Amino acid sequence: MSGRVYAEIDTAFGQADTTGLAASLSDDRREELRRFWLGRASGELTTALSFEYMLADLQALGAPGALTGLAEHAIAEEHRHVDYCLRFARLLGDEPAQADLGGTRPLVFEGAGDAENRLLRTIFGSCFSETVAVQVLLASQREITLESVRRLNQQHVTEEVRHARLGWGLLAWSGLSDRDRSMLAAFVPAMSALTRALWLAPQRPSDSKLEGLGYLSRPLVERALQQAFDEVILPGLERNGIRGSEL
Repeated sequence: MSGRVYAEIDTAFGQADTTGLAASLSDDRREELRRFWLGRASGELTTALSFEYMLADLQALGAPGALTGLAEHAIAEEHRHVDYCLRFARLLGDEPAQADLGGTRPLVFEGAGDAENRLLRTIFGSCFSETVAVQVLLASQREITLESVRRLNQQHVTEEVRHARLGWGLLAWSGLSDRDRSMLAAFVPAMSALTRALWLAPQRPSDSKLEGLGYLSRPLVERALQQAFDEVILPGLERNGIRGSEL
């Protein structure tokens, strides 16, 4: 399915809605949107690496093949996200467009041992960050007016849902002990704080025209993030036996 959808997006790149993109914006707005797509490409690249660490963690934990398979697909899909973010950046200027890794070491939670961090990395990456990504992109979809960006964003939503399922699937795995669940509950505040810090770091102002082109403003992200916590993350953790205060 994703191959066909990306082929349709490739076709849209050659249509008038994308070829006229740069000309429709002022210089300042064009550069702001270009920086956004470059930054997003770097974020997607960093996320791809995080899924490589998750895959190694899941293999070391002896997790079911269904979960390691989701991690393998996520790596490829995140790299595809990088490519398409860079393509939009290149539509907005002649300067070189490349993605940069935001880090080259696996995430480590202070106070957790090696085995605990193997669980925490996937729960944080999928149940927290990727679940927020789904809500943010759904909120963005309601604002997007450019057809090629709408197609791309919808495909990204579909894939981010799968990426989030990795963590929720791990929580449903019978291989998790009661001690594991208690440990995860103890780190809910740390995972919550890190999620908020990462997602709210960019200080992008509201701009309805740019939001129509896929731009993720701080107010849009903030609303979607809170919705993710209230409606999905915290209730989902509790349903899976993870009872820890966010605060």
